[in-house]
Order: sequence, then structure tokens, then C-alpha cells
Amino acid sequence: MRTRCSFALSYDNQCITFVVHKGEGNPVKVIAIINQKGGVGKTTTAINLSAQFAKEGKRTLAIDLDPQANMTVVLSGGQFEFDTTISHVFESAKKHPISQSIVPAQAGGDNFDNLSLCPADIRLSRVIEQSLTKVHRERILLKQLDTIKDDYDLVILDCPPNLSLTSVNAMMAADLFLIPVDGGSFSLNGLADLLDALEEVKETDDVNYAVFRNEYAKANKLINNFLDEQLNDLKGKLLETTIRRTEAIGQASVSAEPIHTYKPGSTVINDYKALAKEVIARVNV
Repeated sequence: MRTRCSFALSYDNQCITFVVHKGEGNPVKVIAIINQKGGVGKTTTAINLSAQFAKEGKRTLAIDLDPQANMTVVLSGGQFEFDTTISHVFESAKKHPISQSIVPAQAGGDNFDNLSLCPADIRLSRVIEQSLTKVHRERILLKQLDTIKDDYDLVILDCPPNLSLTSVNAMMAADLFLIPVDGGSFSLNGLADLLDALEEVKETDDVNYAVFRNEYAKANKLINNFLDEQLNDLKGKLLETTIRRTEAIGQASVSAEPIHTYKPGSTVINDYKALAKEVIARVNV
């Protein structure tokens, strides 16, 4: 027996109510990198965590759900044009199933083993707005992932920095929500708002989420102390891993590469290894 719930989403001054149906679980594990604030390293996390999982032999699919398409540019080796993107999938999954939009990830001019990419493009915002009238619009991604569930071990979703229909699709599909925070933009109020939305969509007050410190710099003692105080109440939801701030991460993104191929000896790769280990433990892959 399916259960139903309603979820209200404000989008361009319209209040849209979704009726959410809970379906069967998929063997593939879906991890949404999400935060309603920009500039916290969400996309950088999605890129390098995907690369780390692939390096560990996990069949990994990175899906770009952000119209800015920054993850797309990096994991495609700098490409901007594709025959089919996630925009086409949301536009008409019947004509353009997600399997048609998936391409091998690129790094340094070569395919990145075990890593695939579902790219985004600038049309995504407009396509999502047009999708608001579709039946089961909040389940488009979930249903499409079900068609490729045997092809991958992990799916990483790079979510947009706002609450939109794209975000709701990610929320419906995800098994774990990974939330990067830094001292410059973090607030418990913002996290509470995000968790409220997650709880409504997932129909539970025990959402599977994890928070970790990102772009951590030891020299910023005041910011670090503030962040530590704010995070104290999270207890079991706060990961031990901290991703250190390093110039190499930004340079890798500019060069359209994950850190693993741009600077294989970078110490920050150890941070992503630790993060991957903690994430794996929470989704039981």
C-alpha cells in the first residue's frame, strides 16, 4: 500500500503542492550534495567525491542538477555542448530517457575509469519551470534512476543552491543528503529550514543526512570556533572528516579536472578518501 503526503513548494511566487508516492527502494545508492546556500563547495564536493568513489572501483554516476553546469564542465574535460542533457530528461523522459544523456567522464583528455556523467545545461531552469504542470513531476528523476539501477553502485547528485522542483526530485531520489558547511555562510536556522523540507518530502522526521566541514583553514580561528559551537548540537549527524582549504582544488576546477588527476599527490585527496569512507558507512554500499 502506498502512502501519500503533500508538499508545498514556492516557485516564482507560485505555491505548488506535490502529492508524493513512496516507491520501492533501489539497490543503487543515491547521494545528494545539497545546501540552500551557495559558495560552500557543494559542486567541488560532488566532483571530487565522485572521482574518489570511482578511484575505489565503485561504478559511479555524477548527475548535474545545477543550471550553472559547473560540474558538467569539470567532469567533461571542459565541454559545453552535448546532444542530450538532464534538461532533455525533465523535458520529456519518454523521448529522452536518462540513459541517452549519460557520457563517460573525462579528465586530462582521457576517460575517467568507473565514472560517468549526466550533464546539465543553462536550459534547465526554464525546462523545470515548464515541468510544474506535469503529473508526478517530483518523481521524474526517481523513476529514471530506476531504469539504470543495475548499472551503477553510486549516484552523486549536485543539487542547485535553492529549493526548486529540481531539488525536490533530488530529495525524492536520495538515500543520503550530504551537507557541506563552512564558517562563512553556515547558520543553524538555514540548516533547520533545509531539514524541514527534507522531512516533508521523505515523510519522516529521521532524515538520513550528514554534515561536514568544508574548506577548513586552521588560520581562521575565530571562524572555526564559531562553526564548532554551531555544530555541537548535531552529534551523530556531524562527520569527523574535514576537507582542508587548498589552492589546488580551485586550480583543478579551472583546469576542468578532479583533484585526483590534476595533482595526484595533493594531501587533500586523503580528506576525500576519509569522506568517502564515512559516506559509504552511512549508505551500506
